[in-house]
Amino acid sequence: MLNKVERLCDQPPYADFPRPEYEHRIQRIKEEMADANLDVLVMWDELNIRYFTGFYSNHWPPITVCPAVLLIAVDQEPVMVVPDFFQGVVEGYTFIKDIRCHNEPHVTSHLRELPKLVAGLTKELMGSSSGRVGIEGGLTGGMTVPRPINDIDEFRGSLPDVEFVYAADQIWNVRMIKSNMEVDAIRLACEASIKSFHDLVADFEWGWDEKDVGLYIRKKLLEYADDCKPNLCMGSRRQVFMADIPAWDDGIPLMPGDRLVLEPLPEVKGYWGSSGRTFQLGPPTDASLQKAQILDRGRQVAADVTKPGVTTGEIMDAIIDTLTEGGLHCSLDQGGHGVGLCGQEPPAIALGEKYVVKPGMVLAVECWMFETGDNFQPPFNVYGGEDYVYVTEDGCDLFPAFPTDIVSLGV
Repeated sequence: MLNKVERLCDQPPYADFPRPEYEHRIQRIKEEMADANLDVLVMWDELNIRYFTGFYSNHWPPITVCPAVLLIAVDQEPVMVVPDFFQGVVEGYTFIKDIRCHNEPHVTSHLRELPKLVAGLTKELMGSSSGRVGIEGGLTGGMTVPRPINDIDEFRGSLPDVEFVYAADQIWNVRMIKSNMEVDAIRLACEASIKSFHDLVADFEWGWDEKDVGLYIRKKLLEYADDCKPNLCMGSRRQVFMADIPAWDDGIPLMPGDRLVLEPLPEVKGYWGSSGRTFQLGPPTDASLQKAQILDRGRQVAADVTKPGVTTGEIMDAIIDTLTEGGLHCSLDQGGHGVGLCGQEPPAIALGEKYVVKPGMVLAVECWMFETGDNFQPPFNVYGGEDYVYVTEDGCDLFPAFPTDIVSLGV
C-alpha cells in the first residue's frame, strides 16, 4: 500500500542545490518527454533519482528494500515513492511535494508487491491504463533498471496496454549538459585531487608500498572533498597487469625506476573530479620522460580539438595520430568520456563514436600507454593521464589540473 503524505518540512534543510536548479532539470526532462511523446517517465536508478531530486541514501546497495522510485508525468508534478521510514530523507534533501510512502517495505510480500503499486501510480498519472511510459534502458550509457528481473517483469506485466519506451537518450540529453552549479562542484572535486597530489609529492617516503600511497591519497581526499571512491593505484611490480584497481593489496613494493599510475576519485555533492597522473619513482630517464611528454601532448591535442560540432570519435582519432607521430601507441580504445554524478558517463570518446560535442558538456580527456615485459609479464610501466574540460560555445576550458612538469616521487 502507498500512502500519500504531507510534507512536515516545507524547505529541505540539506539540499545540495537550491530549488530553481532542480526545477530546471525537471523542466528539461519534461521537454525531452514531450518531444518523444512520453506520458510518464519511471526511474529506479540511484543517480537518476539524485540528479532530478537531490535524494540520497546509503541504502542503495542492498536489494532487501527499494530506496526510491521517481515518476515524472509530462504535465504534472513529480512523485516519489519511498519506504515509510524514508519520508524524512525525502524532506531533508528534496523539494518533492508528492510523496508516497510504502508501508512495511522490508516484508518480502510487500517488497514484491511494490512494482504493482508503482504500475498503479503510473496509471493514475496517465489518467488511463494506456499510454507511452519511459523506462531506464537503451543503447546510450548502459542505463538499466537496478531491480530484480522478476520485479521488472511484474511492473511491465501490470501495464499490458502501455507502450514502454527506452528513455536513456532523453535522460542523458539532460544529464550530459551541466549547469554552472554542477561545474562548480566538479571543479572543487578536481582541486581536491590536485591538492592530494601536491601533498603526496611533498610527503612520499621510500619504503612506502602501493597500499601506503593509496591510503595516503584517500585520507587527503577526505580532508578536501565530501567523499571519495577508492582511488586507482598501480605500480610496476604486481605479478599480473591489473588496470583500474584500488590499492588494497599488501606488500606491493615501490622501487627506484618503477612507475606508478594514480587516479584520485573525490566527490563533491556527488560529482566526481580527477586529474589522473603517472609518476616515476626517483629521477626519470630521458626515455621515460620523452614518453611521458608525448602522452601529455596527446591529452593536450584532445583538449585543443574539443569544441561544439566535432564528434567524440574525431577526438579519439586526434589522440591516436599524436601518439603515432611520437612513435608510441594508445593502449585503450577510449580517450575519455563524460563526467558528472558518475565517473564515466556518455558521451564516450572512443573509436568510431558519432556523439556530437555540445556546449555545457564536461569531458574527461585521457590517453594511456601500457608497457609490459615478455608474455605480458612484469615489470609493468604505465604512461599517460587524465584531465577534465568544460565545453564552451567555441572550444573548451580546462578544469584545474596537476602540473605536467612534476613527474617524479622520491626526488
